[in-house]
Amino acid sequence: MKGRDEGIIPLSQMVYKPPSDGSRWLGLTALCWLALTDAILLVWLVLKPVGWSSFLLLLIFLASLPLLVHLTMRTWGAFNLEYWLDRNALRVRWAGTRQVIPLHSILRIIEGVDEMSSRPSLLDWPSPFVRIVEGGKGQRLVRLASVPLGQCLLIETDDGIFAISPEDPIGFLEELQALNRLGISRTLPFVREMPTNYYALATESAVGRWLLLAGLVGCLALYGYLMVRFPHLPDAMIFHYNRQGVPDSIRPKDALFLLPAIGLLTYLTNTAAGLWLRLQGQRSGAYLFWAGSLLVQGLSLLALFSLTT
Repeated sequence: MKGRDEGIIPLSQMVYKPPSDGSRWLGLTALCWLALTDAILLVWLVLKPVGWSSFLLLLIFLASLPLLVHLTMRTWGAFNLEYWLDRNALRVRWAGTRQVIPLHSILRIIEGVDEMSSRPSLLDWPSPFVRIVEGGKGQRLVRLASVPLGQCLLIETDDGIFAISPEDPIGFLEELQALNRLGISRTLPFVREMPTNYYALATESAVGRWLLLAGLVGCLALYGYLMVRFPHLPDAMIFHYNRQGVPDSIRPKDALFLLPAIGLLTYLTNTAAGLWLRLQGQRSGAYLFWAGSLLVQGLSLLALFSLTT
């Protein structure tokens, strides 16, 4: 199928849609169920008396967030996979990525064979036929399709083999031949355009990885300690004494959650500030921000110990 998306791509560029692999709607259903489950967990967490079981619910909720992100990205890709073809390059869009394959780099195009088909991993779902199998230069297999390899067009280049699945393969090949006869207007490099991967940016070094992980553990330690101790604390607690040793600040025990909240807010703020510095190439400054989160969390934890023991 051919179409045009004016305002985003040039008029000379043709768009080829792939056939549906059937996973997009299943992925959307799974995504909605997971989001609904997380919403129920949050409501239950808010309404449930604070204790060790509520902390367990919090851990379950946090553990589900990476799965939620994974399902969101792959479901998005299952819906927007398409191939853009012009006189200079084949561009493949999937989720937030753009793979540019220059036409001059294409060595040959063959049809996939059944012997090449492989069972997709559970981690590849939805979009089970989109995956990068790394190898040496010219040996990697980049699957950017919605059907098994045996039904794909395999584009062989010096950079690897790219498996695609336009719904109209004959029309795609005819258009590609016509563009080759026309010739390229400029030489393009191989490019894989992706949104900034802040997680990879932050964890590319062991120091950054351990600082951020320690900060996350610090947040959980603050909330976990208080939530486990909370049922055994008196309803009203002394928060401060004057110079004569007389209590001058008595508050409900709920006010103790201000300390974990400070630790969490500091962690989120310093993480964002550190990532901004990493984007500027200032790695040491990022480390200082992330280490500062640990200092604040350590002081907050000491304050919790002194108030609850």
